[in-house]
This record gives sequence, C-alpha cells and structure tokens, in this order.
Amino acid sequence: MPRMLQLSQATPIATGKHRQVYQHPEQPGQLVKVIRTDLIENAAATARWPRTGPYRGYVREFKEYLASRHADPGPTPLAAVIGLADTDLGVGLVVEKILGADGALAPTLATWLGRDGFTAAMRQALDDLLAALLRHNVIATDLHAFNMVYGSNDGTAPRLMMIDGFGEKNIIPHRSMSRRHNATVNRRKFERLVRRCQAGVT
Repeated sequence: MPRMLQLSQATPIATGKHRQVYQHPEQPGQLVKVIRTDLIENAAATARWPRTGPYRGYVREFKEYLASRHADPGPTPLAAVIGLADTDLGVGLVVEKILGADGALAPTLATWLGRDGFTAAMRQALDDLLAALLRHNVIATDLHAFNMVYGSNDGTAPRLMMIDGFGEKNIIPHRSMSRRHNATVNRRKFERLVRRCQAGVT
C-alpha cells in the first residue's frame, strides 16, 4: 500500500476557495491538491454532495484531462492530472508542476498581468490558449487569471496553461454534448477574460 503523504505540517504554496495546493513531498515535479478540511468535515451535512462527496471536482478534472488528450494528440492546454494520493489531510489530487523560465513555479496570468500590464506577448499567449482550448474541445468553466499559469512542461515552449477551472459542471451536460456549443461558450468566456486583462482586472 502506498505510503500516506504527510502534508499537515507543510505550508501550502497556494490556497483557493475550496482547495489548498502543496508541493509533493516525494516528487519535485508534482503538486498535490487537497480539499480544505472544513469542507470535508461539513460534507456529510450537505445534501447536495454527490456520492463522491467533496471530491467531485477531482472526478471532473480527471475526466476533462482525459477528454482533452483524446480530442487531440498535441500538447494539451491543461496541467496533467496524474492520479490520487492518500494524505494526512484527506485524499489528494496529484497534478504536474508547471515551471517558469527561471525553473521556479510558473507565475499565474494574474501575476504576469500585475507585473507587466497587458502586453502584445500576453495577447498572443491568450490567443494561443484559446486555439488550444478549441482544438482539444476543453470545457473551460472558469477562465480566470488565477486559474492559468505561463510556463512549460516536458520541454515544450512556454505557454498559458489552465491549472484549475475546467470540466463540465452542468446537471444537463450540454457543453459535453455539443462541440460547437462548447466552442461558443469558450469564446464568450475568453472575450470577457481579455477585456478584464486589458482593464488590468484580475
């Protein structure tokens, strides 16, 4: 049986509304996402949780990553979902670590925007991201500047990649059923993201 990862004494490298992200203690090129403990503790009292409880997002992300790989053999615009791991903070989702040009954790689009403002290079990176999302038929549910990073993996050229905010959330999975509809929604969300970036809003 795999050894349980000890994360409770570590400092998360990122914290979101629902999850915390830790450096994998044994794999330098991987990160571990865990659900905030208070959400896990309250899950039993929340009638709307499905059978997977607070871990439903893991299933959604894993399915979307697989779908993106199936849709196109080229480099996916999503950080790779590697698997699950037992941790002392609950079940963790193991994902690849995207690196910046300096070898450190890749900066988010929000960080890039705050540092340089909206530039021609950023617009090109955004356009390339949209093209990749459409090519891989990715369901981008939350195109937010904090949900994407600019970096590289496996020796590929630096590009914007989504690290969160993807996968079908609708009860009736209409975006999964129609590639054309999904592309329309992605374009609309993308245009809103570009307008926010141009205005310097993250």
